[in-house]
Amino acid sequence: MKNIFKFKILWFVLISGIIGQTNVFGQEINVDSLLYETIDLLKEKEYEQVKINAQKALKIAPDYLDYNLVLGRAQEMTGEIDKARLNYEIVINQNKDYKTAFYYLFNLEFQAENYKRAKEVSEMGIEYHPDEDNFYYKKLSTFQPLGDLKGEYTYIKEIQPRFPDNKDLEGRRVNLELRFNFDIAGVNYSFTTFDRENFGPWHLLNFQYIHQRKWGSLIGRVNYANRLTAGGDDRDGLQYELESFFFTGKNSYSFVGGSYSSDEVFPTWRLRLSHFMYFNKGWGGDIGARYDQTFDDREFYTAALGINKYIGSYWIYLRSFLMTEDENKYYPAFTLITRYYIDTRFDYLALNLSYGTNPDERSVLGQFQRRVSTESYRINLGYFRMINQKYLVGIQAGFNNQEYLPNRFQNEYELFVSFQYKLN
Repeated sequence: MKNIFKFKILWFVLISGIIGQTNVFGQEINVDSLLYETIDLLKEKEYEQVKINAQKALKIAPDYLDYNLVLGRAQEMTGEIDKARLNYEIVINQNKDYKTAFYYLFNLEFQAENYKRAKEVSEMGIEYHPDEDNFYYKKLSTFQPLGDLKGEYTYIKEIQPRFPDNKDLEGRRVNLELRFNFDIAGVNYSFTTFDRENFGPWHLLNFQYIHQRKWGSLIGRVNYANRLTAGGDDRDGLQYELESFFFTGKNSYSFVGGSYSSDEVFPTWRLRLSHFMYFNKGWGGDIGARYDQTFDDREFYTAALGINKYIGSYWIYLRSFLMTEDENKYYPAFTLITRYYIDTRFDYLALNLSYGTNPDERSVLGQFQRRVSTESYRINLGYFRMINQKYLVGIQAGFNNQEYLPNRFQNEYELFVSFQYKLN
């Protein structure tokens, strides 16, 4: 009798266990099914029902992190930011494999203007998902609202090898260099000689000071020229320049400049205006105008248009000029500038090709009115480098096949050297 009683108890325990396991399995299946239904409701923006479903499921399966994720999303969409943040953090703390949780939490913090926390979340995303490219861009987006331009510059240099096809990074890096505070003082000198007998050489010397701040830069320059003309006259003179670059937006800046001279070797007045813009995929462009009044009171008006693009470490810039002295005469000029950047914007190799005479060519300013209507084919090759973060040096050699009388050409050889000192 006793054995029969023990057998009944054992049978009851066994049956109860089976029934209990069946209920658990049923609950798991129901929770899984409910998740698909809840995700569909989230897509349909039925946020309140999403909350009800998610909270019901978490009571049954508190470690089912997918429900914390959809619950947090519904709470975020209905303005319950603190609750949403808590659910995203629960997911991340318990399982770092949920990449979506990192994205949701980053976006929540960024939109709430908690940029420091957003940056920390992106760094966690990079730590646990180093192959996920978007986390690197998420981190990059936090530097500007934090006002950390130097940090952004350093970070761009760090990630550029990872994204060699992203042309915007190079443009942004160079643009950031323009926003650092520093002062530069220096001297530039160019020597031009000619294969025409009893003509030249020409000397152009200038002293300049650059004051650069976050808003832009202010540049003062004094130029001295000495030129031996065809008649054997030795002429010289001074010119005074003032220029400014200033930022007009995240991806744009403008340039204004002017100069004056009372000496014949320079134009009397020069005025410059340009607006520069950066576009997507490494493209940029500019539009501008020039005014020149020469020593003999001739006036020239110029429209300038340029387009440029970064291709890896290369920067290619095509500029066009259309000059006129009156309504009946127009003189075009074109310049193609190619630079290969080695490190900073001060370190590069340069190759310039140009046709015609444009009003931005400093070495021929004194003869602009004579040359603007003539043929000219120019090539320049240069190397510029910053040494020890203080000294900026450069050298450039140029050749110009210049028409000086109708169908008569001369060859010009120019050597340019530059030495600048970075004060801070």
